[in-house]
Amino acid sequence: MKENIEKFLSSGNGFLLLGILWLLFWIGPAFFLFEEDPRWGHNYAIPILFITVGLAYNLNKNSVQLTALIASYITIPTFLGFWRWDTATIISIAFMIVILILYFVERIRKTELINPNQRLNFWLKKHLMTFAYIGIVHMSLIFFFVRWYNPDPFLEYLPIEHHVSTSIFNGMLFVLTIFAIMERNVKKIGRFSVAKMGFIWSVLMIILPIVAINILGE
Repeated sequence: MKENIEKFLSSGNGFLLLGILWLLFWIGPAFFLFEEDPRWGHNYAIPILFITVGLAYNLNKNSVQLTALIASYITIPTFLGFWRWDTATIISIAFMIVILILYFVERIRKTELINPNQRLNFWLKKHLMTFAYIGIVHMSLIFFFVRWYNPDPFLEYLPIEHHVSTSIFNGMLFVLTIFAIMERNVKKIGRFSVAKMGFIWSVLMIILPIVAINILGE
Protein backbone atom coordinates (compact mmCIF):
# COMPACT_ATOMS: atom_id res chain seq x y z
CA MET A 1 0.00 0.00 0.00
CA LYS A 2 2.75 2.43 1.02
CA GLU A 3 4.70 1.49 -2.11
CA ASN A 4 1.69 2.30 -4.34
CA ILE A 5 1.27 5.68 -2.65
CA GLU A 6 4.99 6.41 -3.13
CA LYS A 7 4.68 5.65 -6.85
CA PHE A 8 1.72 8.03 -7.17
CA LEU A 9 3.66 10.96 -5.71
CA SER A 10 5.10 12.50 -8.85
CA SER A 11 4.80 15.62 -10.95
CA GLY A 12 3.11 13.61 -13.70
CA ASN A 13 0.36 12.62 -11.30
CA GLY A 14 0.33 16.19 -10.06
CA PHE A 15 -0.95 17.20 -13.51
CA LEU A 16 -3.57 14.45 -13.28
CA LEU A 17 -4.73 15.59 -9.83
CA LEU A 18 -4.83 19.25 -10.89
CA GLY A 19 -6.90 18.40 -13.95
CA ILE A 20 -9.44 16.35 -12.02
CA LEU A 21 -9.90 18.90 -9.21
CA TRP A 22 -9.94 21.86 -11.63
CA LEU A 23 -12.67 20.19 -13.68
CA LEU A 24 -14.70 19.33 -10.57
CA PHE A 25 -14.39 22.93 -9.36
CA TRP A 26 -15.88 24.29 -12.59
CA ILE A 27 -18.58 21.63 -12.77
CA GLY A 28 -19.53 22.43 -9.18
CA PRO A 29 -18.85 25.63 -7.17
CA ALA A 30 -17.78 27.80 -10.12
CA PHE A 31 -20.46 26.66 -12.57
CA PHE A 32 -22.49 29.83 -11.99
CA LEU A 33 -19.64 31.85 -13.51
CA PHE A 34 -19.89 29.80 -16.69
CA GLU A 35 -23.68 30.31 -16.72
CA GLU A 36 -23.16 34.08 -16.46
CA ASP A 37 -20.42 34.17 -19.10
CA PRO A 38 -19.82 31.07 -21.31
CA ARG A 39 -16.35 32.38 -22.17
CA TRP A 40 -15.23 30.79 -18.90
CA GLY A 41 -15.87 27.46 -20.63
CA HIS A 42 -12.17 27.10 -21.47
CA ASN A 43 -11.97 25.88 -17.86
CA TYR A 44 -13.49 22.61 -19.10
CA ALA A 45 -11.14 22.11 -22.05
CA ILE A 46 -7.84 22.82 -20.30
CA PRO A 47 -8.25 20.56 -17.24
CA ILE A 48 -9.12 17.71 -19.61
CA LEU A 49 -5.72 18.33 -21.25
CA PHE A 50 -4.08 18.16 -17.81
CA ILE A 51 -5.87 14.84 -17.19
CA THR A 52 -4.81 13.58 -20.62
CA VAL A 53 -1.15 14.37 -19.97
CA GLY A 54 -1.37 12.86 -16.48
CA LEU A 55 -2.86 9.65 -17.90
CA ALA A 56 -0.14 9.46 -20.54
CA TYR A 57 2.50 9.74 -17.81
CA ASN A 58 1.11 6.51 -16.32
CA LEU A 59 0.41 4.72 -19.62
CA ASN A 60 3.98 4.34 -20.81
CA LYS A 61 3.39 3.66 -24.52
CA ASN A 62 4.89 5.68 -27.37
CA SER A 63 1.59 6.01 -29.22
CA VAL A 64 -0.19 7.21 -26.06
CA GLN A 65 2.48 9.73 -25.09
CA LEU A 66 2.83 11.05 -28.65
CA THR A 67 -0.93 11.66 -28.73
CA ALA A 68 -0.73 13.42 -25.35
CA LEU A 69 2.10 15.57 -26.69
CA ILE A 70 -0.03 16.69 -29.65
CA ALA A 71 -3.04 17.26 -27.37
CA SER A 72 -1.03 19.42 -24.97
CA TYR A 73 -0.49 22.05 -27.66
CA ILE A 74 -4.25 22.63 -27.89
CA THR A 75 -3.46 25.14 -25.12
CA ILE A 76 -2.07 27.51 -27.79
CA PRO A 77 -5.13 28.04 -30.03
CA THR A 78 -7.41 27.85 -26.99
CA PHE A 79 -5.61 30.62 -25.08
CA LEU A 80 -5.12 32.71 -28.21
CA GLY A 81 -8.89 32.71 -28.68
CA PHE A 82 -8.90 30.91 -32.02
CA TRP A 83 -12.07 29.00 -31.21
CA ARG A 84 -14.98 28.75 -28.76
CA TRP A 85 -14.74 26.87 -25.48
CA ASP A 86 -17.00 24.05 -26.73
CA THR A 87 -14.78 23.40 -29.76
CA ALA A 88 -11.70 23.22 -27.52
CA THR A 89 -13.53 20.93 -25.08
CA ILE A 90 -14.70 18.53 -27.79
CA ILE A 91 -11.17 18.31 -29.21
CA SER A 92 -9.70 17.75 -25.74
CA ILE A 93 -12.20 14.96 -24.99
CA ALA A 94 -11.51 13.38 -28.39
CA PHE A 95 -7.78 13.22 -27.66
CA MET A 96 -8.39 11.69 -24.23
CA ILE A 97 -10.64 9.01 -25.78
CA VAL A 98 -8.01 8.28 -28.45
CA ILE A 99 -5.39 7.84 -25.73
CA LEU A 100 -7.56 5.35 -23.84
CA ILE A 101 -8.31 3.40 -27.03
CA LEU A 102 -4.61 3.30 -27.94
CA TYR A 103 -3.71 2.03 -24.49
CA PHE A 104 -6.18 -0.86 -24.65
CA VAL A 105 -4.99 -1.69 -28.18
CA GLU A 106 -1.38 -1.65 -26.96
CA ARG A 107 -2.20 -4.03 -24.12
CA ILE A 108 -3.24 -6.80 -26.49
CA ARG A 109 -0.22 -6.38 -28.77
CA LYS A 110 3.16 -8.06 -28.37
CA THR A 111 4.98 -5.00 -29.70
CA GLU A 112 4.07 -1.33 -29.47
CA LEU A 113 2.33 0.40 -32.35
CA ILE A 114 5.26 2.81 -32.52
CA ASN A 115 8.27 0.53 -32.19
CA PRO A 116 11.36 2.12 -33.81
CA ASN A 117 15.00 1.07 -33.41
CA GLN A 118 16.37 0.88 -29.88
CA ARG A 119 18.08 4.27 -29.85
CA LEU A 120 15.03 6.17 -31.16
CA ASN A 121 12.74 4.21 -28.87
CA PHE A 122 14.86 5.23 -25.87
CA TRP A 123 14.72 8.87 -27.02
CA LEU A 124 10.93 8.77 -27.35
CA LYS A 125 10.48 7.20 -23.90
CA LYS A 126 12.74 9.87 -22.45
CA HIS A 127 11.41 12.98 -24.15
CA LEU A 128 7.79 12.65 -25.33
CA MET A 129 6.40 13.59 -21.91
CA THR A 130 8.91 16.44 -21.63
CA PHE A 131 7.49 18.00 -24.79
CA ALA A 132 3.94 17.38 -23.50
CA TYR A 133 4.73 19.33 -20.32
CA ILE A 134 6.14 22.15 -22.45
CA GLY A 135 2.90 22.13 -24.44
CA ILE A 136 0.83 22.53 -21.28
CA VAL A 137 2.95 25.38 -19.89
CA HIS A 138 2.12 27.45 -22.99
CA MET A 139 -1.04 28.27 -21.04
CA SER A 140 1.05 30.31 -18.60
CA LEU A 141 3.34 31.72 -21.29
CA ILE A 142 0.37 33.09 -23.22
CA PHE A 143 -1.32 34.28 -20.04
CA PHE A 144 1.63 36.39 -18.84
CA PHE A 145 3.32 37.42 -22.08
CA VAL A 146 0.33 37.94 -24.38
CA ARG A 147 -3.10 38.22 -22.73
CA TRP A 148 -2.04 39.96 -19.51
CA TYR A 149 -0.94 43.13 -21.31
CA ASN A 150 -3.36 43.06 -24.22
CA PRO A 151 -6.56 41.09 -23.50
CA ASP A 152 -8.76 42.98 -25.98
CA PRO A 153 -8.07 40.88 -29.14
CA PHE A 154 -9.20 37.73 -27.30
CA LEU A 155 -12.42 38.99 -25.72
CA GLU A 156 -14.72 37.25 -28.21
CA TYR A 157 -13.88 33.83 -26.73
CA LEU A 158 -11.93 34.60 -23.53
CA PRO A 159 -12.69 36.84 -20.54
CA ILE A 160 -10.16 39.14 -18.89
CA GLU A 161 -8.41 37.08 -16.20
CA HIS A 162 -6.39 39.45 -14.03
CA HIS A 163 -7.45 37.58 -10.90
CA VAL A 164 -4.86 36.93 -8.19
CA SER A 165 -5.80 33.24 -7.93
CA THR A 166 -5.39 32.76 -11.69
CA SER A 167 -2.03 34.54 -11.66
CA ILE A 168 -0.81 32.39 -8.76
CA PHE A 169 -1.83 29.19 -10.54
CA ASN A 170 -0.21 30.20 -13.83
CA GLY A 171 2.98 31.34 -12.12
CA MET A 172 3.25 28.12 -10.13
CA LEU A 173 2.73 26.06 -13.30
CA PHE A 174 6.19 27.17 -14.50
CA VAL A 175 7.76 25.56 -11.44
CA LEU A 176 5.68 22.38 -11.72
CA THR A 177 6.80 22.04 -15.34
CA ILE A 178 10.44 22.31 -14.24
CA PHE A 179 9.89 19.63 -11.58
CA ALA A 180 8.12 17.39 -14.10
CA ILE A 181 10.97 17.65 -16.60
CA MET A 182 13.63 17.26 -13.90
CA GLU A 183 12.12 14.08 -12.47
CA ARG A 184 12.65 12.36 -15.80
CA ASN A 185 16.40 12.87 -15.40
CA VAL A 186 17.11 13.48 -11.72
CA LYS A 187 15.76 11.34 -8.88
CA LYS A 188 16.95 13.36 -5.88
CA ILE A 189 18.31 16.74 -4.92
CA GLY A 190 20.24 16.02 -1.77
CA ARG A 191 17.92 13.80 0.26
CA PHE A 192 14.74 15.17 -1.32
CA SER A 193 12.87 13.25 -4.02
CA VAL A 194 12.27 15.44 -7.09
CA ALA A 195 9.07 13.50 -7.90
CA LYS A 196 7.65 14.08 -4.41
CA MET A 197 8.58 17.77 -4.49
CA GLY A 198 6.71 18.07 -7.78
CA PHE A 199 3.61 16.39 -6.36
CA ILE A 200 3.67 18.54 -3.21
CA TRP A 201 4.01 21.62 -5.43
CA SER A 202 0.93 20.55 -7.42
CA VAL A 203 -1.03 20.30 -4.16
CA LEU A 204 0.10 23.82 -3.24
CA MET A 205 -1.18 24.93 -6.66
CA ILE A 206 -4.63 23.88 -5.45
CA ILE A 207 -4.38 25.32 -1.94
CA LEU A 208 -2.84 28.76 -2.59
CA PRO A 209 -5.33 29.95 -5.28
CA ILE A 210 -8.22 28.83 -3.03
CA VAL A 211 -6.68 30.82 -0.14
CA ALA A 212 -6.42 33.84 -2.45
CA ILE A 213 -10.07 33.50 -3.47
CA ASN A 214 -11.20 33.28 0.18
CA ILE A 215 -9.06 36.19 1.38
CA LEU A 216 -9.18 38.53 -1.64
CA GLY A 217 -12.35 37.34 -3.32
CA GLU A 218 -10.61 36.66 -6.63
